[in-house]
Amino acid sequence: MNNLLSFTVVAALVTTAGTLLGLVLKEVLFARSFEQWKLRQSLREVSRKYREPIALSALELANRLSRICDSYPPEYLDSQLLNIDAPKSAVNSADDPYYKRQMLVSSVYRLSSFLGWIELYRQDTAFLEPDAKSAISRVSTAIYALRADLADDQLIDKRDWEKWRDVLIFREEQRAIGESMISTSGANRTVIGFSEFWDLFLGDVPTSRRRWLNVGSVFLLDPQPEKDFRLERMKRMVVHLVDLVECAAPGRLREEHLRAREKWRYSTAERLTDNL
Repeated sequence: MNNLLSFTVVAALVTTAGTLLGLVLKEVLFARSFEQWKLRQSLREVSRKYREPIALSALELANRLSRICDSYPPEYLDSQLLNIDAPKSAVNSADDPYYKRQMLVSSVYRLSSFLGWIELYRQDTAFLEPDAKSAISRVSTAIYALRADLADDQLIDKRDWEKWRDVLIFREEQRAIGESMISTSGANRTVIGFSEFWDLFLGDVPTSRRRWLNVGSVFLLDPQPEKDFRLERMKRMVVHLVDLVECAAPGRLREEHLRAREKWRYSTAERLTDNL
């Protein structure tokens, strides 16, 4: 009888332990696996949603910055062009005032548009924790480098720093410019097109959005022929923009993008130190 009772107690304990273990597996391990699955799904959705627009805006900006670097300082970045009245092109020439103004505004648009897509991406990934080896993590690393290109003050040490012209766009300002480029329609959010940007940037009515776009434009306007550190920042940006596209959508890269990256990869520090 005692043996039977002992067996019954042991069986009850085993059954209880098994039940508790099952509950632990269900409530803890399975729940954790489900949360990890949801995170992976969210990361895939963000990647699918933003990789193409980020890559395209990055390439458009890289193309323009590379062109600016090749002809620095280009005439079309003269701020006086914003004040001219040229409703249409008069001659088919790079010296045409309308052409120059269009190039100026489109340059500002490409920078602002890129910051707009980066801000949308930042907002949608703010509460996600991607794996360090994931594509999103690599994209975030490339974006961090680009923010530093625009925001970090003295990227190199120079004895004659005070003689150099430089313009920064701080990280908070980059976010504000990006926010100014976002258009919301219901649940859909995107970056405004060039037509709307043209009216907003060149309009007569001062708004907070236009104020931040002006902050971004100063980075590009009125380049100096000598000792203008913005040139070095733009070269760094070309390198990091191509790096970003390589992470987000490598199929978008063409041979000229890779050549431009190699052309400007030679570090600013080495180049300018040689000239000191």
